[in-house]
Amino acid sequence: MSSNYALLDEPAQWSAFSTPSPENKNADQTRGLWQSQVVVEGMHCGSCALNVEKALRSVPGVKQATVNGATHRAEVVWSAEQVKPSQWLNALHNAGYEAVPANDHVARNEGKWEVRRQLWRWAVAGFCMMQVMMYALPPYVSTDITMEMLSLLRWAAWVLTLPVMFFSADVFTAAAWRDLKRGDISMDLPVALGIPVLVLR
Repeated sequence: MSSNYALLDEPAQWSAFSTPSPENKNADQTRGLWQSQVVVEGMHCGSCALNVEKALRSVPGVKQATVNGATHRAEVVWSAEQVKPSQWLNALHNAGYEAVPANDHVARNEGKWEVRRQLWRWAVAGFCMMQVMMYALPPYVSTDITMEMLSLLRWAAWVLTLPVMFFSADVFTAAAWRDLKRGDISMDLPVALGIPVLVLR
């Protein structure tokens, strides 16, 4: 994706995802401030939104960056005299995120796929949770259950936690690893560490 960011440096492309700031509407489009809307891929919590804002604001020429974690959209105010779109988009790429113009059909398709992935994670976690609860119920309602059966139920419940840990909760592990590689510690790290501890205890 990052290799295509240079295409957005052409001023003729800016109007597809950006608007001039009010004070720049009658000025040369290669000068002044612009407001751009992009969809950020790879966000799943408030900590991600803060990381995206930090990455954008670290680029000289970016005057303001506001990220909505719920919609995965970012508004970037940047100076056309100091920075090009590819520079702050590549800063996001280096931080572990990708971005596409908010009104691009790719963004809409990616948004649909992200919703589907989240729904699948939720469905797998919900199904496995219900099965684990079913396996945990017999010891409470029956007094003549054998130790072998109790051990079997516990092993079955443990196996059912694995899809939740490696699929439904993989977003926390991936985000924690991404931040550690950059030398940052986010709220994803204690969550990623706590999940296997609870499962293996």
